[in-house]
Formats: sequence, structure tokens, C-alpha cells
Amino acid sequence: MEMSCFSAPRKLLESDDVRDFISGVDVVDAWVHCRAHRSMRQGTAIVYVVYSGRIIAGLYALSAHSVLRTDVEGGWLKRNTPEHIPAILLGMLGVDVHFQGQGLGASLLRDAILRSVEVSGQIGARALLVDPANSEASAFYRHFGFKELGGTTRLFLPLC
Repeated sequence: MEMSCFSAPRKLLESDDVRDFISGVDVVDAWVHCRAHRSMRQGTAIVYVVYSGRIIAGLYALSAHSVLRTDVEGGWLKRNTPEHIPAILLGMLGVDVHFQGQGLGASLLRDAILRSVEVSGQIGARALLVDPANSEASAFYRHFGFKELGGTTRLFLPLC
């Protein structure tokens, strides 16, 4: 990470206490409190956490995903692809309210993109997808080059 007061991102451990994490985005907080550990145990998502001292300052989750070719309105993503276009889903990204405004969200997104690019070179994935929780989140992702996917609120970033 670029911020020296934060740890490097690492996988969520069963011993990590997520109960006090509050991003201020209800859907993110509910997922973190109720599903983050379960998703790790079930292998449906890999959650990466960043600490400041003993506090989880931020996190994100990545999962294998696909997009139906018929749901994509032409262009680069659809060209020469199978019916199910392989992708990676950035399912959640959140920064605790105590650490917002310090660039941690951008650093987490950068780490998620770098991991996704690396994985896409090993298993094949055309895009990183995200379903922004609100208009502020959508603007955040668009600032980093994500584009609208087929007239929906879902956004994507090409990986190859």
C-alpha cells in the first residue's frame, strides 16, 4: 500500500474481528458482518483486509464471475467471446469511517486491479466487474476508468 500507516492487504483470517468495521454503506457493512467469513470458508470470495494498528481500516472481496454475452451491448468486451464471458467480480470494497478521505479506497482498488490482472493472465478473465452501491461509488469507479456495462449500473474495467 502507498500509505505507511496501513498494513499491506492480506487475506481475511477466521481470527479477524469484523464486528466493529463500519464503512457507512449499509450493504457493505451488512455483507462484512454477516458474510465475509462465511464467503471465505465456502470459497465463494476472497476477502483482503488492511489494518491500521489493530483495526480493520479497509477491505475488498474478489470472486470468479461471468457475464452472459447477450447482456453485453457489443464492443470490446463482447467481441470473440464465449456465451459466458469470464470475469472477476469486485464484490465489496469498503473503508472504515475513521479512515475515509486518506486515499485508502484508491489504494485498495489499485491492489484489487493488480491482483485481477495477475489472475486473468493465469485463468483467463476479460474484465473486472463492480456493482456500485450508490452514485458516489459509481463516480469513484468511473474516475479510475470503469465503464458502464450494457445500459446497467454495473461497471467494468478491461483486464487484457
